[in-house]
Amino acid sequence: MNDEASARAWSRRRFMGGVAALASLGSFAAACTGQPGQPGRPGQSGQQGQSPGSAGSGARTGSGVDAELIARRYEGLRPFAPPPAPPEVKPVHLSSSRPGVFSRVPVSDKVVFVTIDDGIEKEPAFIQMVKDFQVPLLISLADVLIRDDYAYFAKLYETGYVSIQNHTVTHPLDMPRLPAARQLDEIAGQQEKLRREYGTTPYIFRPPGGSYDATTINAVGRAGLKGMMLWRETMEISDMEYQTRRRALRPGDIILTHFRGPAQLHGETMVQMMIRLFRHIQAQGFTVADITKYV
Repeated sequence: MNDEASARAWSRRRFMGGVAALASLGSFAAACTGQPGQPGRPGQSGQQGQSPGSAGSGARTGSGVDAELIARRYEGLRPFAPPPAPPEVKPVHLSSSRPGVFSRVPVSDKVVFVTIDDGIEKEPAFIQMVKDFQVPLLISLADVLIRDDYAYFAKLYETGYVSIQNHTVTHPLDMPRLPAARQLDEIAGQQEKLRREYGTTPYIFRPPGGSYDATTINAVGRAGLKGMMLWRETMEISDMEYQTRRRALRPGDIILTHFRGPAQLHGETMVQMMIRLFRHIQAQGFTVADITKYV
């Protein structure tokens, strides 16, 4: 079984097991009723100037991140080392004429990529966390889960460290069961919503639950996107779930987590979950890079 097929099979088991967490909001059905960032934005992903939201007067790293503030606010964490310069030629080539499917990036540098899906939780403290750490993040948004507060994700995008990508309109957990026209509507419809709300044009699609087929790939290209992104690890509250027996990060791995709050995290906050995710990454000697510079 190849990497993408293995990732797809594993991700469906994990995601379907996590559907119960959505029920803690009432029900997913009830919820249904309710390009990388633009050049020149301050703090653009991959740039390491001081964040406009950072505070404090402690010692700063070479990247401009306040190490004392980070340690104080985030349970003794330290700033991430600036990532090495990305390759001159992107290791993963994507094209809307032939969208590729990928779950990691073939690199040797000790970098990983943090991606966040859905949009259920909208914790203000997480926006401050992004400003404090100044690390690049990719977020894949589903309209059904963000439409109650588009402004929250606008604030995240405005930090300059966040890339917004496509995760469908209504978050169907089994795309292959949908007819071709509906799959296209889910993807193309979300393209238009994200362009309207955030002035950005996504080029990466993440299928809900990692479920897709050839029809999905065709719809991705027809909607103008260039590739479909899966993942290698998932962060769940405190623990990292690995798809391989090695149970360790590898250079170029894509890590998936979700916008989640106390209702889904057994009382924990999203910031607390992200602290543990960052600790996992730092403990293994990795830093976080901007995936839009590699694919």
